[in-house]
Amino acid sequence: MKDAAGLARNSMLRESNILKFISNSNVMRPGYYIGVDIRNKLVVLGIRGTHTVHDIVTDMVSLSNQEVSFDGFQVHFGTVEAARWFFCHELETLRKCLEMHKGFGLRLVGHSLGGAAAALLAIMLRKRSEKELGFSPDIISAVGIATPPCTSKKLAEDCLDFVTTVVLQDDAIPRMCGASLARLRNEILLTDWTSLLEGEERKGVADLVVNTMQALSSAQDAARKYAAYARLSSANELGDKSKKETVGSEVTCNKSLCGLSSDKGDPNPLALKPIEIAEEELFAPGTLFHIRGRCVSIAGEKTTGGRESCTLWKGYPDEHFGRIVLSDTMLSDHKCDNHYYALRDVLKGLPKSDDRRLP
Repeated sequence: MKDAAGLARNSMLRESNILKFISNSNVMRPGYYIGVDIRNKLVVLGIRGTHTVHDIVTDMVSLSNQEVSFDGFQVHFGTVEAARWFFCHELETLRKCLEMHKGFGLRLVGHSLGGAAAALLAIMLRKRSEKELGFSPDIISAVGIATPPCTSKKLAEDCLDFVTTVVLQDDAIPRMCGASLARLRNEILLTDWTSLLEGEERKGVADLVVNTMQALSSAQDAARKYAAYARLSSANELGDKSKKETVGSEVTCNKSLCGLSSDKGDPNPLALKPIEIAEEELFAPGTLFHIRGRCVSIAGEKTTGGRESCTLWKGYPDEHFGRIVLSDTMLSDHKCDNHYYALRDVLKGLPKSDDRRLP
């Protein structure tokens, strides 16, 4: 969506009630909008998911050269910095909207990166007093669609009452953090490739794994450097020069570091060398709702329509999402459209209620 009119066509908001629409992104600041949902009595801050190169940098900068913490809890660096940006720059706008609409709640929403920023912003705001905010912190809630892991387990559990995360089937993003990637890497290395591949095929897989890890390491290092540069250049604007970051050390990857043998005489170029998982686990925040699809079979064959029905399962931050599931839908399950159709299918199966507001 490029403008407020496009947002209005795809949402329950009237264009006249969309007060602010920022389509461009910057490092640590995704695109967003602020609107008023008259029907549900909500002031809404919607934060967009990954859309530009700047957003990709925000996604990839999971660590800085300093300890990344929020009130002593481990958090994802890029998304907590995005949440801080909204806290510093849009709190006054939200306060004025709530003053104009007495009795309304404040709903923070987002997809993927936006969901993580919305959840962390809700946690930040909930920790402030009514005097500091200018409105009651009790009216604040957040809903994230396909939110990636961004908080420690303790912080994820502390926001169960006011943060909701929706995950579709095998979506890889809500399961993806440094620890889960390390587990996936070890699973790949523990696979007995010698029984599956022979000769040049085995060597090709080894080269592919090494090249992929080199690319990921280089990309994350470039993201750190770019983010550091962007933060330095915007330090005056934020009025906090003490937050300037130095560029982290370069990350390198070779066959021995990747757990692969570099000895040409080694008969197994995919030698088993799993690494110890040292990174602290991150979790998707709040109460989790897992949408599970089910394909209906007719005469022993799956229907061509894909998922015929979806069910909604309630869970908690440490349940079911610590391992990346390799499936043919692990990427497509992250798309907004697929969440929309799956949620629509779920809502059709729910009993009718006079209160149509979402949790």
